[in-house]
Amino acid sequence: MTIISKLSCVALAAAISMSFVSGAMAGDWVKLGARDVSDRTETDTLHLSGHRDYTKLKFCVKRNPVNFKDVDVYFENGGHQDISLRSRINAGDCTRVIDLQGGDRDITRIVMRYEETSLKRAHATVVVWGKK
Repeated sequence: MTIISKLSCVALAAAISMSFVSGAMAGDWVKLGARDVSDRTETDTLHLSGHRDYTKLKFCVKRNPVNFKDVDVYFENGGHQDISLRSRINAGDCTRVIDLQGGDRDITRIVMRYEETSLKRAHATVVVWGKK
């Protein structure tokens, strides 16, 4: 190996490791869970185990559009936040970023009421993301 190729390998390794460190420090979005949605109105509950403190949530949709009716977030201290989405989110898109009231909140469960809205009677997937 030449000195130039050795330096290139070292530089590449350093760049890769720095990208992991900076991503973790930036407070990246964490996947909290996902649910499949059918073509009828349904209610799904996402239970979160352990200590889950987050300040923000967003809901992303895959495969087909989803019409959100209501979202409720429940916290370890017994508190509850009703999130008024009431909107259609297309496949590949996410909801607005939702700030949780009270700063860091320990989420125990998220209850979502929605329906998949394509004409094909297909299924969609909703992925819930949290941010510290």
